[in-house]
Amino acid sequence: MADRGERAGWHRRTGVLLCTAMALPLPLLPATAARARQQTVPAFAAPDFSTITTRAEAARLARKHVLVRIQFFPTELGGPKSKVNTGYVTLEAAASHARLVEMLAAYAERGRIDRLEIVPEYKGASVIPNRIRMTATHSRTGERHERSIEIWDCGFCPPLDPLPDPDGVRDVTA
Repeated sequence: MADRGERAGWHRRTGVLLCTAMALPLPLLPATAARARQQTVPAFAAPDFSTITTRAEAARLARKHVLVRIQFFPTELGGPKSKVNTGYVTLEAAASHARLVEMLAAYAERGRIDRLEIVPEYKGASVIPNRIRMTATHSRTGERHERSIEIWDCGFCPPLDPLPDPDGVRDVTA
């Protein structure tokens, strides 16, 4: 009894030839031609807040849940509740800020830091910082920890690099 291929006009020899032809290496397209056909979609669309130049505009975005109001120098660590210490950042940056404040509080409780410097960096006339740099140090031991929270205009904004365990081995180069 003939198999389905032979009934349809196919012969085993034809099948073998097709399989052999399929196994032949095909010329690859140059990388530029392959990229030209692909639609590129960024994995993370970084926000652009360069046009937000007033605190009122930033507050409006906060009401729309695009931005969050924070205290740059955390009040938990002795920061003032003043207009100068208040700023607006993205939700992700606010979460990173809260996480870092929590870690710094643990370091302060254990006496591993006694000084904290926080510098928001701005780009152009925007009132939204594009980065917040935090430097925690201890005046006697020289222990120093620097972290920065990227907010906008960073392409793919990297996640916060956590501080080492405050109860772990002291590393003064971190």
